[in-house]
Amino acid sequence: MTTDARPALELTALAASQFHELKNQLGQLALALDEVATSHPDSAAALREPRINCRAIVERLVQILTLYKRDEGRLLLNVEAHDPAEFLTELVAETRTLCGPRLTIVVRHDTAPPFWFFDRYLVQIALFNALHNALKFALARIEISAEAHDGGLLLGVRDDSGGYPAHILADQGRQPGPSASGTGLGLFFAHSIAQAHENHGRRGELRLTNTDGACFQLWLP
Repeated sequence: MTTDARPALELTALAASQFHELKNQLGQLALALDEVATSHPDSAAALREPRINCRAIVERLVQILTLYKRDEGRLLLNVEAHDPAEFLTELVAETRTLCGPRLTIVVRHDTAPPFWFFDRYLVQIALFNALHNALKFALARIEISAEAHDGGLLLGVRDDSGGYPAHILADQGRQPGPSASGTGLGLFFAHSIAQAHENHGRRGELRLTNTDGACFQLWLP
């Protein structure tokens, strides 16, 4: 007796297609919420949590679809030259609109290289996920940084929370697992995207530490 694997494969492809459609619809909803918050400043505080949650769902769908492509052997990075300081500007603008006045956002890029080669879209998704987690757990301060380090570009998000639990530090995002904020898929995605960046035999790394809070770093060769 043989088992036909085609129905399972077709179902996986169908699910991926539906995830893609949901991602696009939620992306439109996120933009609509942004427009309402901008045009009606008095509603911005009430919309802050829905906006964060909507973006988090969009990012989660992007992560699932990207990992699906990776497992299918269809993940191709769009590696181009980008200005790390300009890259941080967009991240900071997004973060400030979501956190409001309750948190101080500190930006450091004085020692960043003038340009670096990486997939802007996927790296941005990884950092946005780290930032949205920081928005949940930070007490008063979030630091976003870019610097030249060990022959590569080191991008970081640090908050002043109590830090990562021990099992997260031990695993370093190498596999999905429960975290304080969910399934750990975001860290697994960040680890996978870092590893997909390769230059002269060196692969990128996700580095998680508890250094003055929870410190998330992506090192790109």
